[in-house]
Amino acid sequence: MKERFAAVVALGMAGCNASAAKSSVTSETPPATAAPATSAPMAEASAPRRLVKVVEAVQDFDALSLVRTKRLEAKAEGRVLVVYVSAKWCEPCRRLKGELESGRLDERLGAVTLLAFDADQDGDRLAAAGYSYRFVPFVALAGADGHPVDSVQATGKGGDAWRELLGKLDAWQRAAAGP
Repeated sequence: MKERFAAVVALGMAGCNASAAKSSVTSETPPATAAPATSAPMAEASAPRRLVKVVEAVQDFDALSLVRTKRLEAKAEGRVLVVYVSAKWCEPCRRLKGELESGRLDERLGAVTLLAFDADQDGDRLAAAGYSYRFVPFVALAGADGHPVDSVQATGKGGDAWRELLGKLDAWQRAAAGP
């Protein structure tokens, strides 16, 4: 029996290594001598990366109810809800979608949730909720009542017209973050 116990202990110790031993010593070190947990490189490495969140608008609800619900969800997550309208045939919309999917806008717009509507399918229900536009892509900041409080649409020509939206998106994100 002693031989079996010695073998189990030996196998258990075989899994230990210097880094595991060091971490156990570090965790027992008194707080006064431990390295601060908020050093800049560590804080950056451990902070979760915020991503632009895109939520497809479901067809089962009227736009106003959906916007109000999604706005509350976004606010609870510390995000700002933006109503986003695009179309499959729209070149600037396709380019913006590509930028979003690639993650190139994550750092810039990490606290934004885009509630995505299709201009061709959702135009009537958006109009009923007060969202009117002539051009896409279109973005609008949703108020507490679900109606738009501010908006911008890309009016330029060419695939990069979506960049016209960035200034407003930046401003809305900053305003939502507070002072």
